[in-house]
Amino acid sequence: MRIQIYISVTVLILTYKSASEAASRPSPPASVSIQCDSYGVEVRWEYPDLDQDVQFQVKVIHDYNERNSNITQKLTRSLHLNISSMLFYPAFNRYIVTVTALRGGEESEPTPSDIFSYNKYATANIKCYLDFPEVKLSPKDGKLHVQFINPLQLYRNSPALRGLTDNLQYCIETEERNETCQTCEINQNTCETSIVFSENRGEYCVNLTGKIRQSFFNLRSSCFTGDIRSYPPITVYVYPVLGVVFTLLFMTAIIMLLVTKCNSEIKKKVLLMSPNVFDFGETKGDKCRTLKVEPEPCSAVKIEPAKNTKEQDLLLKIGDEEWSSSSKDLRSADSEVKNPYGPNDLVGSEQSDLSNFYDCPHAPR
Repeated sequence: MRIQIYISVTVLILTYKSASEAASRPSPPASVSIQCDSYGVEVRWEYPDLDQDVQFQVKVIHDYNERNSNITQKLTRSLHLNISSMLFYPAFNRYIVTVTALRGGEESEPTPSDIFSYNKYATANIKCYLDFPEVKLSPKDGKLHVQFINPLQLYRNSPALRGLTDNLQYCIETEERNETCQTCEINQNTCETSIVFSENRGEYCVNLTGKIRQSFFNLRSSCFTGDIRSYPPITVYVYPVLGVVFTLLFMTAIIMLLVTKCNSEIKKKVLLMSPNVFDFGETKGDKCRTLKVEPEPCSAVKIEPAKNTKEQDLLLKIGDEEWSSSSKDLRSADSEVKNPYGPNDLVGSEQSDLSNFYDCPHAPR
């Protein structure tokens, strides 16, 4: 009887103690997640009651060597923590993170995350990839020139590349399903190459991938719109034309100098042979005079009747004979043109007028 009572009391005490401990222990965190990229790894979680004085213990378990797994831990009051500096051998290792709530010396059950790794070949739930840098495409010598910053320089502080001395190996695939792989050394600031396309098109697109040892990059797609064909520069045509022009000008100047020199020598020789050959002196034609027209004075003509009638009759007879002979000559010279007036067609008054004016040739008719 006493034994049964003792057992019952002991059970009650243990039950009360476990209940009190359960009531004092904080609840575990929920939804522990991992976010990893080219710049590092961050762990996030949720907790229902942040009003209480609760801290969180974050442990990173390294599974590079399962026999000697390293554990690093940190305390925080936030609901996230960057654990990049807590990773060892990130290019080869895989990791798991546990988050535990602490309050008043009591701790909750740890909540684990999924296994993650930057090593593509590792067995992990989460594979972390690096982001391929921005790509610049441009035409060059009839090809598509590809240029980007070396990720070994861009992500030098990334946990995935910590301690690596390997070179970047990248491949470029075109729309024509042609793939070209190149190597970019760690000491290069930029990586570049040129891609040949079999035909001209309005848009040229390429896909780039790469890796640094076991760490791989996400696919990067980029396109260039325009013409990549190579055309000769305008200087190819300008320089020959300028060369020909300058050559012609030079030859023309030389010829003019030679002609001038020859002319001067010829002139010197001529002057030596005849010093006065070019001395023409002053000629009358060199002087320019102005023509001046002046009216000539004319005296008045006075007509008086002749006093000697015999002399007048003799002159009229001679005049009639000369007139008749001149008329005959004109008819024989020009038979087609007829003179409207014959020598005997003059009326008496006109004959008297002619006799009156015969001795004055300047009288008006």
